[in-house]
Amino acid sequence: MQEERLCYLLSSYFRNTISRMELKEMLDCLNELDESDFLSLFDRIEEKIPVRSELFDRDRVMEQLSHRIAGDKEDSSNGRRANMSYIKWGSLAAAVALFYFSIFFLVKNDKIQTNQPKQVFDHEIALPEQNTPVLTLATGEQYLISADNPKSLEKGGVTIVKDSNGMVLYQMKNGKGGSEKRTFHSPKGSALALKLTDGTKVHLNSGASLTYPVHFGTGNRTVFLDGEAYFDVAHDPTKPFIVETKQTRIKVLGTQFNVSSNLTKTKTLTTLIRGKVEVSLGSNYKVLTPGMQAQSDPKQQQIVLSKADLKEILAWRDGFFRFTEDDIKTVLEKVKEWYDIKEIKIQSSSTDTFTGMVKRTKKLSGLFGQLEKISNYKFKIQDGRVLVM
Repeated sequence: MQEERLCYLLSSYFRNTISRMELKEMLDCLNELDESDFLSLFDRIEEKIPVRSELFDRDRVMEQLSHRIAGDKEDSSNGRRANMSYIKWGSLAAAVALFYFSIFFLVKNDKIQTNQPKQVFDHEIALPEQNTPVLTLATGEQYLISADNPKSLEKGGVTIVKDSNGMVLYQMKNGKGGSEKRTFHSPKGSALALKLTDGTKVHLNSGASLTYPVHFGTGNRTVFLDGEAYFDVAHDPTKPFIVETKQTRIKVLGTQFNVSSNLTKTKTLTTLIRGKVEVSLGSNYKVLTPGMQAQSDPKQQQIVLSKADLKEILAWRDGFFRFTEDDIKTVLEKVKEWYDIKEIKIQSSSTDTFTGMVKRTKKLSGLFGQLEKISNYKFKIQDGRVLVM
């Protein structure tokens, strides 16, 4: 197969737009390659695959590959199943493709049971069929923003467009005066992107809200965030961009950063991807450099800096759950941020911890099915509740 064709198939696979026929074509091609051929191909096409640099750690991927190769050899000789990967491809080359895109799971568990019964799903919990944002005007009026509802677009001053990557973007129109504010809300189970009047792009995580003025004046460009969001700020040295949360104030000129003001409930996490930001809490402030994270604690009135795992921080933006040495309770707390789970009951617990990244599924049962394959847990969904056995 020509290299360009394989590059196209891998790109489609990464974007999750590959068709079933194309997937079979890609796997058939990979099955024909031996390990050395594929690794050589890996080097040649790496720059052609649209993997975001802040998410892709080549050395880590290659390290995981070497472990996987050794594990496959050992399991082949001992007749035991590998417990590193949650998806079973028919060849090492296909496993390499999975690691290339960081769609892998590691489970810290010495005793994996292989004879567990299949999961029992009496009912289902699914993500919304349509990602429909809610816009609240200064008057308190609320509108479901949809292309099928022209009135909502007119009242909200919004147009729906697609960016160069085909992503739906809610673009705000420039209004008169800068005093009126509106709030854009991304419902639970949705991750939406909007473009402010100054050109700044904001990706809102599930359940997040952004309050912004209909027009940025001559002073600071100030917005208020409740929840988690990724900002790609339009550069304007004469008008600093300010993000305010309940606990923290972040000041930037032009940069990319992630802010989470709800996952830790009482603290705000600010992670800088590119550029420079100043994080302030009361009279305290810290200046971040790329790759650093600031944890603002209003109770202690302090800001603590640490090195950030950018892959973990940005996984949500690219449609993944990411876990790092998380126990089952922590895993389900992260999952609950997206799915409408009324209650979680854990009847049985173990020392299993989950590390890795898995793509969100439309149905919660699909996600649980993946977790069951790599752990001793079984899951039951009934009447909006989750039972862990």
